[in-house]
Amino acid sequence: MAGRTSTATTRAVSQVNRTALLEALRSGGPMTLQDLQSSTGLSPATVNRLVDAMRRDGLIVDVGVGVSTGGRPPRLIGYNARASSVIAVDLGARTIKGVLYDLSGAALAVRTVDTGADSDAASGPGVFDRVAELAERLVATGVEQGSPARAVAVGVPGTVRTDTGMVEFAPSLRWWDMPLAELLTERLGVPVVVENDVNLRAVAEHRLGAGRGMASMAVVAVGTGVGAGLVIGGELFRGAQGGAGEIGYMLLDRSSVARPWPGFGDLESRIGGPALARRAADAGLAEPKGGLDAERVLARVRAGDRTANEVFRAVVDEVAMAVANLAVVLNPEAIILAGGVGDAAADLLLPAVRARLAGRIPLVPKLVAAEVPDGELRGAAQLAVESSEHPVYLTSQS
Repeated sequence: MAGRTSTATTRAVSQVNRTALLEALRSGGPMTLQDLQSSTGLSPATVNRLVDAMRRDGLIVDVGVGVSTGGRPPRLIGYNARASSVIAVDLGARTIKGVLYDLSGAALAVRTVDTGADSDAASGPGVFDRVAELAERLVATGVEQGSPARAVAVGVPGTVRTDTGMVEFAPSLRWWDMPLAELLTERLGVPVVVENDVNLRAVAEHRLGAGRGMASMAVVAVGTGVGAGLVIGGELFRGAQGGAGEIGYMLLDRSSVARPWPGFGDLESRIGGPALARRAADAGLAEPKGGLDAERVLARVRAGDRTANEVFRAVVDEVAMAVANLAVVLNPEAIILAGGVGDAAADLLLPAVRARLAGRIPLVPKLVAAEVPDGELRGAAQLAVESSEHPVYLTSQS
């Protein structure tokens, strides 16, 4: 038993050291062996041994020579971001978008398909088949490009048990108790992780965007539905059952308590994109050819249409209530507005919400627009890389 423990400890230390070397190369660019020793604090013997092993694995490559200080110029070693890849999938109510990323975050291939939201294909099995077919094509593309996919991360507009990859409910997709990670892993032969889509947006903004470096922040996404992604203590907070941040189900007044849960929540039934269009139509806003949608309503708001602005002011009030409730419970450094409607109307919503909250709650957080394009996909790529750290970088026995 002691021998096994010693071997396991040695392998664990080797794995940690490999990760340290790769992180140094990923963040710092090409380095000499001496640079790697200095940046990681590892001994020359350890660096030499692990570099040789990772060169054999294809994870690092020689990219040139450094400056000579006498004698033969030292070799420059670079991180081979295309040794493998990850796949990020954003599963929206109407569109499924997938991207094959190399390990530096560069997009190698992009595919988009409709969910078939207005057809029979929008049934649970129909949507799954479309997701699986898109992912299969990206897996094949990775093989063709010599950068095989090591992990897939999927963002879903619903509540997810991340420990099992079970989608507990995603009403816009007609999914309840959908074992998405298990089914996709069987279909693709590649490890799959599943996460709430707004949580992925929060990961992207926390690592790369408006929330970078913050210990506490929230992303509020207003689109077809409404949700929040929460970062507390520098970590994504999912709650006991994966449902933290489901603010679309926030109840806003007494009448909300009297109504049964219809699948979509009270807040998102008021301020989501379809709700904005419906409220504008109910208020008598003239419908153009093709009907009203959130984009057309916002255009009328900007044009100064009286009816559109009355509807929008009511929506602002309800967005402000949701933001205030988040702020007084979590006291985040920032609340970041995102989502289809949130992105399109940030210049209108943010100053109006700030004005509503002034003097009404004790600590108003910074209210800002999201900064990361395709935030759900970028967050999924981050999650996929992290989920594949062990199999991609740490399996060598050397």
